Amino acid sequence: MSFTSYTYLAFLLVAVVLVRLTSGRVREVTLLLLSLVFYAAWDVRFVPVLLAVGVFTYFAAHAVARRDGDAAVSRRRLAWLAWSIAGVLGVLAVFKYSTMLVELVNLLPFARLPVPNLVLPLGISFFTFECVSYLLDVYKGGKELVPLRRFLLFPAFWPHMVAGPILRIKEFAPQLEAATPARAAEILAGIDRLLIGWLKKLVLANALAPLVDQGFSNGAVANSAIDDWVLALAFGLQIYFDFSSYTDIAIGSARMLGFKFPENFNLPYHADSPTEFWNRWHMTLSRWIRDYVFFPLNLRAGRRVWLRYVYLVLVMALVGLWHGAGLCFVLWGAWHGALMVGHRLLQGPARRLPEWTEKPLAVAGRLATLALVNAGWILFRSPTVGQAGRMLRTMFTLRGLKPAFSVNDYLVVILALGAYLAVEPLLKRFVDRDPLAVDYTRLRFWLRPLAYGVALDLVFMFDKSNVAFIYFQF
Repeated sequence: MSFTSYTYLAFLLVAVVLVRLTSGRVREVTLLLLSLVFYAAWDVRFVPVLLAVGVFTYFAAHAVARRDGDAAVSRRRLAWLAWSIAGVLGVLAVFKYSTMLVELVNLLPFARLPVPNLVLPLGISFFTFECVSYLLDVYKGGKELVPLRRFLLFPAFWPHMVAGPILRIKEFAPQLEAATPARAAEILAGIDRLLIGWLKKLVLANALAPLVDQGFSNGAVANSAIDDWVLALAFGLQIYFDFSSYTDIAIGSARMLGFKFPENFNLPYHADSPTEFWNRWHMTLSRWIRDYVFFPLNLRAGRRVWLRYVYLVLVMALVGLWHGAGLCFVLWGAWHGALMVGHRLLQGPARRLPEWTEKPLAVAGRLATLALVNAGWILFRSPTVGQAGRMLRTMFTLRGLKPAFSVNDYLVVILALGAYLAVEPLLKRFVDRDPLAVDYTRLRFWLRPLAYGVALDLVFMFDKSNVAFIYFQF
């Protein structure tokens, strides 16, 4: 059931009506059943996997919860925590990394293991991370324990389950307890986000997909430096519009059901540094990695700054591995880790420069960040390390400057870039407003039907290609 399908629109309408007609436990069970129906519409075989991970995490959390006791009790809690996290991540490893691991083992002499070809359950990278965060939060405080029905709904709630935003139990459980149905203004705000998401996906992301697919095909051996830089920018725009459109639809769907999700993007290509880029891109993943992985490692590093830098590169390499079981993803993550280390090393000398250099350095930092982040997308999108290396070598040595793509291809990229630079900041201000504080008696409210009509007309015009969301594969 694609987020951009008419089937999903009908499903969401039914869900909104059912949620408004129910309350309390009945409402929670209704949402859980609707979530399972949504998941089963993708592949009913993996519903037991989702439920099994949820039930296992629920009972494991009770074993690791804080309680009075001696050192032996503390050691048992820590052991339960370690085994529980290993169990949850083990499910992720079996489905996502078993093929890669077997292929690595088969590189050894005389190793001839059969290579598994498992189908990846939808959203497994996301709901396993949410289960791990629940275990860690319960271990630290224990106050996050919730009834089984509420906990199962936490990772399974369909708007965020497939590709985020990655939630914490403290962000989700209080909204269930409040059990406040969405007001009319919130439903309208949800519809706004739905339409924005559909337009980004159908009009922009899908329009860039043919150029990106063509450019990365056949090993990209015929591409010039201009072609590869344009491809890097095109894919950077495609994955932004694709992923942020999913987030818009997820946040909008949740808003119509009475839930408020955290934002996941904040104009990432406006970042002045690689570090700021990750404070703006996939923000809920960045916060998850920061709180549960990087901060604990930083504490272990102490005053050894060099070790913090090593940890930073290793953690970002793991972020790349989380995205996909391939060396290109690992190198993409390590690339970003290296960029952040480089940025931190340059901060000290930059502070000693004259004050008049501050603005020129900020502009240079933004342009350099944009170029290096987009160059990194070559690693993310390339099917092999060899192709990625060849494309990056062509880009940075400026080998060949004759463009090979058509004028229409370049025009699509220019229009998409213009939409990001000119329209996205306005949309950001629009969606950040509090819908309950909007004065619907003013003229702009009556412009909403006209805007809805234009948006729907564009959706119908461009709804001709069936291009899946990029992050669904993760």
